[in-house]
Amino acid sequence: MAAIESFDDVRELGDAELRALLEGGRPEQRVWAIWALALRSADVGELGARAEPDAGVRRNLAVVLAGHGQLDLLVALAKRDPAAEVRAAAMQLVTRFAIDNKLPAALVTERVSGDGSEVRIAVLGTVFGGAPPWLVAIAAKLLDDSDSDVRYEAFEALLRVGSNEQALMWLEEAPEAEARLALMRWTARGRVRPAAELLARASRRMRRLLIESVRVAAWQDLEPAIGEETALIRALARRNHNVFDEMPLAALMRATLREPNPAWLALVRDRLAHIEAPDDSVVPELLHEFRDVCAERVVALGKAIHELRKQRDEDMDHEIALLEDQRTVLESALEHAARMLVH
Repeated sequence: MAAIESFDDVRELGDAELRALLEGGRPEQRVWAIWALALRSADVGELGARAEPDAGVRRNLAVVLAGHGQLDLLVALAKRDPAAEVRAAAMQLVTRFAIDNKLPAALVTERVSGDGSEVRIAVLGTVFGGAPPWLVAIAAKLLDDSDSDVRYEAFEALLRVGSNEQALMWLEEAPEAEARLALMRWTARGRVRPAAELLARASRRMRRLLIESVRVAAWQDLEPAIGEETALIRALARRNHNVFDEMPLAALMRATLREPNPAWLALVRDRLAHIEAPDDSVVPELLHEFRDVCAERVVALGKAIHELRKQRDEDMDHEIALLEDQRTVLESALEHAARMLVH
């Protein structure tokens, strides 16, 4: 065989010579042999005779080889092509054949361990519901990868196959900056509500990060992760100034009863003042509890105001005025709660 120093030298060889070169040639000769055989298998006319195929052509060759059942060439392309993008495209197809038991799973494990992040991400892109255990195990292992993009893709892959505990454990343990970025990526494209539902039992820290990381912070999307926790409602209010209008009245009332400060009580009073009758979620027990809290506060404020007035200190006038304003709000809230109970 004549000296082979370029793809041009290879393209004129016969199939048998190319196969021999593929088995025993130098690394670069093996690559050229793969390309030449792939081009012939793809039946692309004069393209193979004119120029070395570029990376885009070689990616397409991977698809053609898979379609023609040329699995040995596909595997060779996945292992030996110099371009990571081509190896990744070929490896994704190899993985799909391995899922269907048409290629050994060991091929996938080997390439995941021995190739770059592009290939690992391509393999993770094949992980969906019903994936075989060996592929799910690869995804779980890649949660510890050195590349942050690979770790994120492994996280999403595990969610797709329903391995939620493993995925969420990684998210909980990730550094805050990485967790925020993961939440931003995960909730993109209208996935805020599913994310909130999945994180409903996560730590408060993680649920706060979710609120702070989404592009649009709407109550209706984030409610499963917030519930009635006033700290999380405040975190949402910092991003969405309309949240108290978006919250159902019953949710606002329950949150207020957990932390009945003057501002929250005033919010409920204002909501009650603008409706004729509550919806079915505002049950009588909730209104009775709210009314009892307001009544206790009115009594307590009355005593505090009386004690301050006894001091006959003009410096107390401002504080007395503030307490009187609070009492007025609570008395109004009592009236509105009573009106709702009549309905």
